[in-house]
Amino acid sequence: MIKQHQVLPLAIILPIIIAACGGTPSAAPTPPQSAPIVSTAPSATQVSAVATPASDTPAATTEAAGLERGRTPEGYHYLGNADAPVTILEFSDFLCTACAFHVEETEPAIIDAYVATGKARIVYRHLLQLGEESLRAAEAAECAGDQGKFWEMRDAIYRNQAALYTTGDVGAALTYLAQTIDLDMNEYNVCVQSRKHRARIEADFRAAQDAGIRSRPVFDIGGTRLVGARPFEDFQAILDQQ
Repeated sequence: MIKQHQVLPLAIILPIIIAACGGTPSAAPTPPQSAPIVSTAPSATQVSAVATPASDTPAATTEAAGLERGRTPEGYHYLGNADAPVTILEFSDFLCTACAFHVEETEPAIIDAYVATGKARIVYRHLLQLGEESLRAAEAAECAGDQGKFWEMRDAIYRNQAALYTTGDVGAALTYLAQTIDLDMNEYNVCVQSRKHRARIEADFRAAQDAGIRSRPVFDIGGTRLVGARPFEDFQAILDQQ
């Protein structure tokens, strides 16, 4: 973990995180026993300076705004036609850089070719393999989901993932990102502080472990499993067979 207030160039940060994302955790993370990461939060200016996406950042799932969305009977978020013939079951961690790479670089093509056309839907499942900060990011996304903006918050977190490593206060960075997608901040803050989604997110992670998920990201598509950030062609080959 990067030390408080230590901001490293992305050229140094990304290889470290990418290497970590591809590995297998030695054990499930234990529930947090301590309070927030640091005692002094950065100013809003510091957070926004790091969290504001660059102008050339890929749009990722911002095109999801016009697509059907909802929850499966188990409570998992889906994007696309609820009755689509194929489900892309995605197991992902908000702090995994390989997961962010998939969302930014590969997922837009999947959405254009298969989700927007009604051929497939994406179902998101939570992994918590990188500790407390992963859990807090998942909680933030679920609280955004209470306002119908899970996919927008998911997109914002992945596109600004480096901010969660460099601001020194994950909560402040997540709050800033919530503001950028126009959430009702009173409702969001109450949700985050109440930890209303924590038990369900942790249960989802345990279910993923029971399903044999040990790496990240992982995609189950009609009985075929893809592991890691894979090129669009790998998804295309499987989806065209379904």
